[in-house]
Amino acid sequence: MSGRGLEDDCVRTRIEAWLRNDKSVVRAAEELGINTKTLGSTIYSAEGRRVAAELTQDDVPETGDIVLPIFADDDIPASRILDHMEARFRQRLKHADSLRWFEFSVKDTKPIGIMWFGDPHLGNNGCNIPLLRRDIEIAVSADGMYAANLGDTADNWGGKLMRLYGENDVSRKTERRLARWFLQDAGIPWILWLEGNHDQMDGAFTAYLRAINASVIPMMDWRAKFKIQFPNGAVCRVDAAHNHKGNSMWNELHGQERAAIMDETADLYIAGHHHDWGIKRKELPCGTVVTLARARGYKFIDSYAHRGNFVTMKRGSSIVTIIDPMADQAGRVHAFDDAAEASEFLKWKRERAPTS
Repeated sequence: MSGRGLEDDCVRTRIEAWLRNDKSVVRAAEELGINTKTLGSTIYSAEGRRVAAELTQDDVPETGDIVLPIFADDDIPASRILDHMEARFRQRLKHADSLRWFEFSVKDTKPIGIMWFGDPHLGNNGCNIPLLRRDIEIAVSADGMYAANLGDTADNWGGKLMRLYGENDVSRKTERRLARWFLQDAGIPWILWLEGNHDQMDGAFTAYLRAINASVIPMMDWRAKFKIQFPNGAVCRVDAAHNHKGNSMWNELHGQERAAIMDETADLYIAGHHHDWGIKRKELPCGTVVTLARARGYKFIDSYAHRGNFVTMKRGSSIVTIIDPMADQAGRVHAFDDAAEASEFLKWKRERAPTS
């Protein structure tokens, strides 16, 4: 019997018990062994009224000589809505759990590099295009180099800040064209994209990026925690965010240091967002050596920074981390503020790495 047939039989059984007990909901519910609210919802539903009218003409709602109409319910029963919501919740929870410490598997034990592109702000008049192009060329050509985007791919102004498009020479359409080039056409070996505050100012921008993500590169809202697994058993745990919680005027890496102390232990904590940079290594009380880093991004001409008296730093637009699976935990991660220097170090490390 179909599900619909079982449902119809259930309604009829409940209405028959209600009529049999002189329309006493309490006695009928006791007879059926169900909750009175459940029985009541059946009786007063459109289907319940229809069945009652079918079983006894006396139960057809009337006012004088007028037979009142019986309308269909405007939705499925609440129990079925809850069943659907429960199934969706379970799937969403499964998805959320899968995002926590997901894993990248490396096929050999040679060191690898990850170029963490700081906020590109593509299309902005202040974006340092020559430097961005140089770093992209290094990411594309260096053997064993991969790339991650720390967010704020474009200005993507929204809300009250839409007026700031008037200060730039590009339109929203052109920004998206540049973002598509950065994601698909520049040849960058992406393994991760983070979505920053600018990416989310206009929700359509992140939807657009995910829609054109034909290579299914992980695109994460703000923060990603993941593991890089090597075949020799070495693991590098990474906590990457557009920004970690916590700020200090004295310490560019305050958010990353706070995360290292208060959150789960990773080997590398890295972010962008602030348009400044820094690199630090320290040993935690538990003995784990962590690398803390922030990339400044490519926005070199910034009216907001000028008015706020923020220093315009020249290095660290992207931070490159070299991960060596043959080293112990303390020596596994090396961070560089210059992509060219990092690529030379990666080449040297890979050339002297064991072949098996």
